[in-house]
Amino acid sequence: MKKRKKKRKTSRKKVKRKTKKKIKRKVKKRAIKKRKKKTVRKIRRKTEHRVKINNEMELMIKSIKINNTGLPIHIEEAFRIVDRKFFVKSHPYEDEAKHIAFGQTISQPTTVARMLHKLDLWPGLDVLEIGTNTGYHAALTSYLVFPGTVTTCEIFPKLAHGAINNINNFIKKIKNNKLKKKFEIQFVIGDALNIDNPIWFNKYDRIFFTAGVSKEHLKDVKHMARHLLKERGVLLFPSREFFDYGGLEIWEFRKGELRFVSKERGYSFVPLMRQKDLKDIYKVVNK
Repeated sequence: MKKRKKKRKTSRKKVKRKTKKKIKRKVKKRAIKKRKKKTVRKIRRKTEHRVKINNEMELMIKSIKINNTGLPIHIEEAFRIVDRKFFVKSHPYEDEAKHIAFGQTISQPTTVARMLHKLDLWPGLDVLEIGTNTGYHAALTSYLVFPGTVTTCEIFPKLAHGAINNINNFIKKIKNNKLKKKFEIQFVIGDALNIDNPIWFNKYDRIFFTAGVSKEHLKDVKHMARHLLKERGVLLFPSREFFDYGGLEIWEFRKGELRFVSKERGYSFVPLMRQKDLKDIYKVVNK
């Protein structure tokens, strides 16, 4: 009988220990959830102070969130602060791609958000964008990586100058001086894949393309990434496989090698242009 009693006592002690551990885990989980809720509230309060509520913009952001499940709050905040109306002339808050000039388009906000999420951006990163377009994507990136730098390269001079004007007009409307500093972007005009381009003299944590990369240019793009990416740097580009359609590809640079990470199909982008391609485009425009 004594032996049996001892066994019961030891088993009871084990049960008590297990229950205590479970209670501690639950308490920790609750504390973590409370912290997350507090951070969300703080971010929302900040955005409410900075930006007036725009119903059309909120509908656009709602569409972005529906198409991008698990979108981080800081990316959502960036879309509220960087107002798309300064970068798109007609119907800026429609979640659709828009035609600009020279056969180029500004990407759908949902796609832009997807690219920002995949790049895994955080403050302090140095980023290179190939394809400035209207400057919208660069402005969002600059807000997310400050005090890191954003360098953007555009092959069409008119588009580059237009993007500079767009960002300057956007900055003029910002009253907070600290917020203005987050949009100091470096602009470069020229062929990004040309080794003599000034962008080749720096190193970057992230490189992303806003134009589709065909098989013809794939070797040059990878060569660029090997030379310009820092250790554990990320390359993102849309591929062009079936006509305009392809996928968002992610590659990582580790120990001197460029390694494939992932590919998400179902995207369509305008083709990446080289300097030799511009002559034909300008001939068509002049006609």
